[in-house]
Amino acid sequence: MAAIDFHMHCINYLEQHARVDANRIGVIGHSLGGHNALFLAALDERIKVVVTSCGWTQFDYYDTGPSGIERYGGRLGPWAQERYMPWIREKYNLDGDLLPFNFHEVLALIAPRACFTNAPTNDANFSMAGVIDGLAKARPIYQLLDAEELLQVRHPEAEHDFPTQVRRESYEFIDQHLRHTPSKHTIE
Repeated sequence: MAAIDFHMHCINYLEQHARVDANRIGVIGHSLGGHNALFLAALDERIKVVVTSCGWTQFDYYDTGPSGIERYGGRLGPWAQERYMPWIREKYNLDGDLLPFNFHEVLALIAPRACFTNAPTNDANFSMAGVIDGLAKARPIYQLLDAEELLQVRHPEAEHDFPTQVRRESYEFIDQHLRHTPSKHTIE
């Protein structure tokens, strides 16, 4: 989780520059960057819009199969590697049933801010079914805050990828929620 602290320091740095509007900061990430983007937005309200691509699924759905379980010591082993989530590896079992949080709660912490998820149909790392479940659990919080339209998801026919069309939609989502009009050369 040191990365989250580093990202917060980056926002501190950005806020010092005259060309940066501190009220219009967003984050986008793919895979590990995708769940880092969610954690950053959940813990830092300066993030106004977040895009996560292939970055999460409910823990009950995270499954690398028998060879992954054997190789990494449990169903969540690849996610909670010593180099990435050592605290989770040390404190909780790697089957996920003792974890004190799940991703729908991370999404709830982001509400009512804008959140876009790319969850491909054939992602072997992060199950689309777990994303659907997590969004269903987080959606009532967005509804309560009258922000349901700010919780978006796309399910392209792809593997662990951020297809061009969905990437473009995510950029438009960011632009819309940060009130940004891209210059002509960035559109083409």
